[in-house]
Amino acid sequence: MTLNDELYSRLVSLYQGLDDEQIRQLNARLILLLSEEISDSLVIKKIIDQIETENKSSSKSLSPE
Repeated sequence: MTLNDELYSRLVSLYQGLDDEQIRQLNARLILLLSEEISDSLVIKKIIDQIETENKSSSKSLSPE
């Protein structure tokens, strides 16, 4: 099993049985902990930029034309 598959599986397991509010709290905690481990603010900015781009692409593909 590759590292990405293992991480994905563990993340999916974290969310099982949680309601929306618990998921939001888990996401916030996970983001804060990961950002503490990533000391390079440029890396964090790049990740945020990537997520913004993906969200914009997803929004466009979901909107009716």
